[in-house]
Amino acid sequence: MEKNKRSSRLEDEDTKKVYDEFYEHAMHLMNDHQQPLELVAGTMIAIAQRMYKTQLSEEEYNDMMDVIRDAPVKPYNVKKVRLQ
Repeated sequence: MEKNKRSSRLEDEDTKKVYDEFYEHAMHLMNDHQQPLELVAGTMIAIAQRMYKTQLSEEEYNDMMDVIRDAPVKPYNVKKVRLQ
């Protein structure tokens, strides 16, 4: 296997691992701690924006926000369970 393919595969695995961990934690907060979706999702966006703002130039940050805003997003096929 070429070095680039191996590197790409490892990056894909890292991306999936981090994504899955954040997703599981978000579901835990909403389902086990009854936190509203808007609070959980809004907090995740705020953290991401601050991280980007810290690391990127103003132009890079604005470009990233455009990419995020314009990205096609498929909704999850799950319903949040709320205990009343």
